[in-house]
Amino acid sequence: MIRPRSILALMMSFLMAFLVSCSSVEVKVPTTYTAAQIQQIQRYVPTLTEFRSRMDNLGALIQKKNWIDAKTYIHGPLGDLRGTMKTVSGSLLPKSKQQALDLTKSLFADLVEIDNAAKLADYAKITASYSKAVKDFDTFLQLLPQA
Repeated sequence: MIRPRSILALMMSFLMAFLVSCSSVEVKVPTTYTAAQIQQIQRYVPTLTEFRSRMDNLGALIQKKNWIDAKTYIHGPLGDLRGTMKTVSGSLLPKSKQQALDLTKSLFADLVEIDNAAKLADYAKITASYSKAVKDFDTFLQLLPQA
């Protein structure tokens, strides 16, 4: 003989499975920044602007063909750039977030190329990588919302 309690438990489990399969979760993707998000991102703008001016200093070292100082500059004054860019990228809207992360990766690939080419004193490769790095950084800055 079948116990009524087990039949009731079986029917409840089927009902729950049915209800879960019929439900749908709609995730709304934000399309605008809130005031708090803009304020949070704007806290990093002065730091990013400072890093951008440091990129100009790196360009001056490259123009002088001062490879040792250029390599040191990449690892020293530009050392915190990656962390700052990743932090800001995480605060952006989803449509801009992936592009910002891609630009961050590209910028650091360019800096690694500059570092490696500096070991070989390959001026043409360094200048090409530097130009690409500056372009990536400027594009990243354009993704940031204005206050």
